[in-house]
Amino acid sequence: MLSRLQTTVPDYREGLVSDERPISLNPLVGASDPSVHDLGALLYRSLLRLDGRALPVADLALRYTVSADGLVYHLPLQVAQRWSDGRPLTAADVIATIDWVQSPGFGDAATASAWRDVHARIDGDGVSFDLAGPRASFLAQLAQLPILPIASLNHAALLALPKTAAVPMATSGAFEVAGTTAGTVLLSPNPHAAAAPRLTQMAIVLFGTFADAAAAFRAGNVDGVLATDPLQRAELTAAGGISHSITTFRFVDLLFNERNPVTADLTVRQAVATTLDRRALIAGPLRGMAVPQVGAIPAGVVWAASRPPQPVPNPAAAVSALDAAGWVPGTDGVRFRGTTRLQLHLVVADIIPLPDVAAGVASQLAKVGISVEVTSMPIALLRQLLIGGSGYDLAIADWDSGPDPDVSSFWRSTAVPPAGLNVSGGPADPFLDESLDRLTTTTDPAMRAAAAAAVSSQLAEDLPAVFLETPEVALVVRPGLTVMTPPVGSSASRFADISSWRRG
Repeated sequence: MLSRLQTTVPDYREGLVSDERPISLNPLVGASDPSVHDLGALLYRSLLRLDGRALPVADLALRYTVSADGLVYHLPLQVAQRWSDGRPLTAADVIATIDWVQSPGFGDAATASAWRDVHARIDGDGVSFDLAGPRASFLAQLAQLPILPIASLNHAALLALPKTAAVPMATSGAFEVAGTTAGTVLLSPNPHAAAAPRLTQMAIVLFGTFADAAAAFRAGNVDGVLATDPLQRAELTAAGGISHSITTFRFVDLLFNERNPVTADLTVRQAVATTLDRRALIAGPLRGMAVPQVGAIPAGVVWAASRPPQPVPNPAAAVSALDAAGWVPGTDGVRFRGTTRLQLHLVVADIIPLPDVAAGVASQLAKVGISVEVTSMPIALLRQLLIGGSGYDLAIADWDSGPDPDVSSFWRSTAVPPAGLNVSGGPADPFLDESLDRLTTTTDPAMRAAAAAAVSSQLAEDLPAVFLETPEVALVVRPGLTVMTPPVGSSASRFADISSWRRG
């Protein structure tokens, strides 16, 4: 499709790494691909959006209300909204999008599962949702579902959506698709956008690898590239780029396998937690591309993440505790008790920068007499070990908890695989379960923040893991661009303030 392509150089050209050729222009087709998700943020809006604190606020919807029992959500729509082709954006589009997600022909099981027990209906000035049970994360769920212009499509056309994903549709976001080639998506301002963008034209240039995108950045062929790890950011900034960091909703922890006798020993786990220096890890292997995380709630979920004082590493206290528990240093400096050496096997995914973080952890623990052998492996094998529960003592893992503070799937006692990702093997804690349930069902932000703090406190007592850091991503752009990015969010959040971007 080249009919609307212009020959002038776009105001902004971003290099986007994607395996998609052509890339899906439908954000609900191939949504597991970050490049599709990110491009979709330029083209489509949701009923709600996340603000700079990761709180859901109005977007296509005017506001929201929640019934006292937490089972009914009502969202009136903003008036006089239009798609980029001028057609009215209505509640019927909302219902059609959800109907498609709930239909048997919808191909994304992960997205569909969250909508399985939700009944959506047109209700007066907007839409209402009936839930089977209280679910405080539903507001964040609404903020992550792009609404599509598919109300007028018949059943056959809906079934064909996955096959026609590369064909542009009308949009509701800041931009619409002006033209496409196999390697480029050209965007022009949506004439009916809620806020008119200052950029008169934007190009998304597709690359198969980050190395190719970085080479184009060095050559001046693209103006911006997303860096997802410290080495990528360093390469782009060395080429003259200016970095704009976003704190994500992910978290990296050091997980204890409590099925093993040594790591089931609370004294050993506490010694590890007392020794580790998060700031040294961030300044060293992470090159500053992360923020410290102490509790269970990722630092990117600003409004709910507890802010206890940063613990001061105290290796001397760890040494005293281990001495008192009978772990004495051997001739090689490694502690032992009876016939057991304090030698632990740490597994980590071979994804930059995690192996370097693991090496940093091993170096810090060696100073108190804990020997750590590090094995890096493909992510699929790591997940297999974690779910199987054997073959390791410690694991460093990078988890994505999403923008809502509900972390039940990681820590509730019933969330063991395949029902969830609680792979620590520790004993059930009914008090932790109770706090997690409050966090799951309570909709009042202040009460949820209190529940989140209680979850972090109880996990600190149980100590199934040491929370290390919340990773960042960074949009690196060439000088001459004024770019605004939010402090927290996903990679797609770099486009949250796209209407304010300008050349010069």
